[in-house]
Amino acid sequence: MEARALVELEKEVQLPFIGVAVRRVEDLRLVTGQGKFVDDLPTPPNLHYAAIVRSPYPHARIKSIDVSRATRLPGVRTVVTGKDVKYITDPFPMAIHSPVKYYSLAIDRVRYVGEPVAVVVARDRFTAEDGADLVDVEYEPLPPVLDPAKALDSPPIHEEVGSNVVWSREYVFGDPKEIDSAYKVVSVHVRVPRFTTPPMEPYGITAAYDSASGILTEWTNFQGPFTFYYIAMRALRLTEERFRLIVSPDIGGGFGDKTALFHYMTLLGATSIVAGVPVKWIETRTEHFIGSTRAASRVATFRLGLTSDGLITSLHADLLDDVGAYPRSPEPGHVLRQLGNFVGPYKIRNVRINARVVVTNTVPTSPIRGFGGQHLYFALEKGVTKAAKELGIDPVALRMHNFIGKEEFPYTTPTGGVYDSGDYIAAVRRLMELIDYPKVRERLEEERKRGRLVGLGIAVGIDPSVSNMGYLDSTTPPGERGKDFLPKSGGQHTATVKLEPSGKVICQLDSAPQGQGHETVAAQVVASVLGVRPEDVRVVAAIDTHQTVWSVSSGTYSSRFASVGVSAVYSAAMKLRTKLLRIASKLLGVSEDNLVLENGEVKVRGEGRGVSLRRLAGTYHWNPASVIEDDVGLYASSTYHVKTLVSPDSLDRTNSSGTYGFLADAALVEVDRETFDVKVLRYVTVHDAGTVINPGIVLQQTIGAVNQGLEEALYQELIYDEEGQPLTTNFGDYYVNSIREAVDVEMEHAPTRSPFTLLGSKGIGESNTETAPVALTLAVEDALSAYGVEFNELPVSPEKIWRALLFKKYS
Repeated sequence: MEARALVELEKEVQLPFIGVAVRRVEDLRLVTGQGKFVDDLPTPPNLHYAAIVRSPYPHARIKSIDVSRATRLPGVRTVVTGKDVKYITDPFPMAIHSPVKYYSLAIDRVRYVGEPVAVVVARDRFTAEDGADLVDVEYEPLPPVLDPAKALDSPPIHEEVGSNVVWSREYVFGDPKEIDSAYKVVSVHVRVPRFTTPPMEPYGITAAYDSASGILTEWTNFQGPFTFYYIAMRALRLTEERFRLIVSPDIGGGFGDKTALFHYMTLLGATSIVAGVPVKWIETRTEHFIGSTRAASRVATFRLGLTSDGLITSLHADLLDDVGAYPRSPEPGHVLRQLGNFVGPYKIRNVRINARVVVTNTVPTSPIRGFGGQHLYFALEKGVTKAAKELGIDPVALRMHNFIGKEEFPYTTPTGGVYDSGDYIAAVRRLMELIDYPKVRERLEEERKRGRLVGLGIAVGIDPSVSNMGYLDSTTPPGERGKDFLPKSGGQHTATVKLEPSGKVICQLDSAPQGQGHETVAAQVVASVLGVRPEDVRVVAAIDTHQTVWSVSSGTYSSRFASVGVSAVYSAAMKLRTKLLRIASKLLGVSEDNLVLENGEVKVRGEGRGVSLRRLAGTYHWNPASVIEDDVGLYASSTYHVKTLVSPDSLDRTNSSGTYGFLADAALVEVDRETFDVKVLRYVTVHDAGTVINPGIVLQQTIGAVNQGLEEALYQELIYDEEGQPLTTNFGDYYVNSIREAVDVEMEHAPTRSPFTLLGSKGIGESNTETAPVALTLAVEDALSAYGVEFNELPVSPEKIWRALLFKKYS
């Protein structure tokens, strides 16, 4: 179904539950302890448990592994080592061409503290953990490489590469020399540290290999299957019919973190094959901190070329990303996922990006919520703010001067992004009205005269959703693509809607939600189309690769459900609606054009008579000869994708996402003069997420996103000491917001309908995680403007504020 047909459809179809804050149907079972998480699922017979032996060193050769003491422990079945894994599995496929060999267990060298070295399988978890303590590993420690800048000149941690730079590319769009003639060139040098977004529920997997059929079945809380299913499948040397993945009905948070589960899916699968029994592993919190995943850290220099009146003509960016010990797929995604929207909301036409990725002796990365957005906007928005200051232009006015005009959409950026819709000026004007911009500036000055350190930070950004798998093609230059792999593109979603004999409606999704409210939103859409109540629609969000319909893009990630997911649900419901009208037309003896669906009935327009969906369904199922003339089964499926998601072109232009929302944030903060703590006084955000299906769910997502952004701005960093030992291994060391630190969020919508989705909706799941860190940082800088301090690295902790002020005092 084409998006352009929507206007015609809406002439006859009312959508009463779209835009309504329907209460989430998922919540009752979750708050009453009836959720079905991975550790709650039924287990196969003869289940054993796994405990993982992990490296205590960041970098060392494995001289020997002695498992004899562990295997003698009563209850231990076997111990799996790197030799076993190398024999029965292959290295993980990567998004880049690299000689790096990355297995699920270390083979001859460990490269980060927490890297799995062996797996002990025993009849219960306690025996397995006791057995893990008895595995004797002899190491030869090697110097660790921890700093990405120093990694450039350090001995390679993967000797087969010859360097710690595992990928580099230069992208040029427009005229790279335009910056040389700029009236003003502004430069910022920033650092975004290693951070993560630990979910409440850690990783969990049960793997069962059936030697008779050759089928490996895994139950897990994975966010996929997505493409990572195939990475694990290929590493395990299996095919789709021999690798069954079942995702738990409920997942206790994901935030992109659980895309990295493919590493452990491979490890537990191999362990079950070697041990000959089903094996279960539930991760501990400390294991998660040291051995799961994190976001890439980045050191970046952005240079902006401007005219005398503040028009940004050029953007040059040098990026150095640290992806940990292995360039785990989809890296270099922290660069490429934001490629299409690299210029943000600005009409910059000349862009040069020099990107390098290095490996260090730290835990590898994955697509953490925001996936490169906070990295991009921390540099870009600080650069724009600095440019406004140096040119003597109001920072809001400078931004609006450079915005893409609403009449220019759909707008193609120089890097290839196809922005669907927007009115950025109207959104920012509304933000200024909400905070009363001129007066708030006056009040801040008055409060500063009284001695308070208060400040305002403004940041804007593009919020991409529905990742285009094709962005991975741009890892290689155009002339080298397609030699080893087929071209990639797209990011579709599939939904099925059916009417049961009882008249109840069921909607099947190929997503793996972790709290996003997919069941509620899908029920709203289906109910609106079929004329029933949302509570009459049962939504099943389930992944079973041997039982349900799925594709390589199935799963929950990249804020994709509100756009392609909702479009697929709407399209499937419309197809079923057409079938229902056809059957009702025969039952009632009137044309389909004279029928309407409402209140669970198909009624004759303008008359009182009709037929209930229950009666219609019963007639179809029990007396089909009376109504069926052709194949009009009471179900319909639809797969939806955004047609602009194509492979990168010969000029490297990459439309890295399917829809592009807009964010405009204002943060008011106060810095305590004695403790240097930062208190958020007010946080206001205006969003363009297209058509908002459920405002309540969107508000909840936004509150969470702002507070995660606040954590990244003020608290969070995964810290390693000089010897490579992780110092942040639990929630006592790595801070997350409690209710005390959480901030209230004022939100307003400035929607512009997307022409690329059937209901005009865009994704919003990541949103302010991308803009809140820089908005809060700019607010702190504004609060301390009298001292002239800048904060070019995150987090802006009390210690960093104290040191910056101390340096200014004595310099």
